[in-house]
Amino acid sequence: MRARHFGWAALLALISGPGALAGGCKLLQVGTLPVTMQGLRPVVTVGLNGTQVPFLLDSGAFFSTISQDAVTRYALAEGPVPGDSLYLSGAGSGETHVQLATVKRFAYLGVPLHHVRFLVTDANIWGELAGSLGQNLLHVSDVEYDLADGIVRFIKPVGCAGQPLAYWAVKTPYSAVTLRRVGAVHADLITHAAINGRRVTVLFDTGSPRSILSLQAARRAGITPDSPGVTPLGISGGIAGNRFEIWTAPVKVFQIGGEKVEHTHVLIANIEPSLPVGWISARHPVDMILGDDFFLSHRIYVAYSQRKLYFTYNGGPLFNLNLPQFARASRSPGASPATASSPTAASATAEAGSPASAAGLARQGMAFAAMREYHRALADLTRACTLAPRSAHDRYERGIINLEAHHYRSALADLDAAITLRPDDLKAHLARAELLHRHPTLGVAGGRAEIESDLQTIARLARPAADVRLALASLYGDLGKYSAAIAQVDQWLSHHRLASDRITGLNERCWLRATADRDLDGALNDCDEALNLSERTPTNLYRSHFGYTQSAPTSGSPAVRDSRALVDLRLGRYRRSIDDYDTALREDPRLPTSLYGRGLAELRRGEIHRGNADLAAAKKLDQRVAAQFQRMGLEPAQPAAAARNN
Repeated sequence: MRARHFGWAALLALISGPGALAGGCKLLQVGTLPVTMQGLRPVVTVGLNGTQVPFLLDSGAFFSTISQDAVTRYALAEGPVPGDSLYLSGAGSGETHVQLATVKRFAYLGVPLHHVRFLVTDANIWGELAGSLGQNLLHVSDVEYDLADGIVRFIKPVGCAGQPLAYWAVKTPYSAVTLRRVGAVHADLITHAAINGRRVTVLFDTGSPRSILSLQAARRAGITPDSPGVTPLGISGGIAGNRFEIWTAPVKVFQIGGEKVEHTHVLIANIEPSLPVGWISARHPVDMILGDDFFLSHRIYVAYSQRKLYFTYNGGPLFNLNLPQFARASRSPGASPATASSPTAASATAEAGSPASAAGLARQGMAFAAMREYHRALADLTRACTLAPRSAHDRYERGIINLEAHHYRSALADLDAAITLRPDDLKAHLARAELLHRHPTLGVAGGRAEIESDLQTIARLARPAADVRLALASLYGDLGKYSAAIAQVDQWLSHHRLASDRITGLNERCWLRATADRDLDGALNDCDEALNLSERTPTNLYRSHFGYTQSAPTSGSPAVRDSRALVDLRLGRYRRSIDDYDTALREDPRLPTSLYGRGLAELRRGEIHRGNADLAAAKKLDQRVAAQFQRMGLEPAQPAAAARNN
């Protein structure tokens, strides 16, 4: 994609707060962006036509994007790119003109800008965020990423040619690397590092929550899935065929710049080595993504002016290996983030003191939470709540941190307080409903009524196309309120036309109907349509929780196969059910519902040994799976003579 250079004179005119370095070098501050860590996602707020809107901060994206949902919600003008100022280059697909949305009034770094353009994405990848801020908006000056303190600073160096710009590292060692490409408009934050002495190309990418190494690059460094200490974590990706395996792997030495880490662990995955830079740009291949876990453990200064990147180590693990979605997988010794060794060329650089404002304390606390330092996070959020006792936001965030730290009663008290302060806080209602559902002993008498009241409020507040409706459907289904659950999916599907989105919704509706044992013909139609869409979905590039990957058509998503197998199990078509379970388990051998469902089908066909073995394997993976099927009315049973041939 090519882009016209926007004029940034208005931004640079507001430089203030000069600082001096050696040799007459001065660093003039252009502005700052407060950053709130939502887990391992850095979120910033900007103004769209007078409305404050959250965006993902994405240093790995070459152009800023906005979702189609946000275009509709904020009534933005949308149209094709004029002339040849912007076009999309896809791998093997030539060049295609794309849609742009124009924001008439865009408030950024304290400056009102006019007619700022965003690339419109149909893909439903941002959740409640409006989109991402990429290099075309970040490359307005040098940029300092201080995510641990919840701030990004934009700095204009004057007279600093050849001077090191890690100005905060007065008594602390710093590292510097040369960036591979810095242009007049945007840059790729790409440089080189070394894994076990073998050179790898790395991308500094705040759009990726976790750092991840491609399997191909790992092999060059002597690491394979069969190497000692490598632990499989399962399959990741969307259910539309965008699937890839992921492992944790021990690394003898990771080195970048002057920083050296020995005996650590990294995530590796069988993603393509020729990865796109900036989500849909395919200019340079990279071997490794350095994501927000790396940014949180470092203070990073991107010196576009020198084509360099400076950084110091803050402390804590470089690579966050905590993956809740893979909690069922065993971990190798030393794979915990807490055991990662520290860089030998750096030491902690946390500045003395802490923010004085409630907002600053909250941002810092959420950064600590992202690093899983819950004690420090709760201390900061408690101070923030003391300074701003009427802040529903701070009580909500402290509640979420208490949840992550397994302080469930404290979490419930905070969520109750947040809802009292702001009754229409959709996220707080959802968090409280999920908490009470998972831990029913926390609630007072009538706790189920509390949950249903929260769900009704969420249904009233949520936009028709919002992803929260799928979470709402899941909760209604768990409560046995299947009509309400299916109605939520119906509403969500009516606003989503993208194939990958429809596969998600159709699979959810198929599963709900099969779970409820109602409209099984409709359930089969949903699953069949989802599988057909999966097989027809063309290869494309997309963001995952770990970085970049490449989707490809498969024989069918394991999730959809698992759902359709349940429908056939309900219908007594056991051979067909087993065939779908087999297919699902070939792609993801650790699906407990597929193992348990296959065991039930095998028992009904008289395959007693196989059936019992599958049931035992499923319960070993998830002790709750038997109760889950029991609630559906499906329990192990002796085979009926008439069913053995099905």
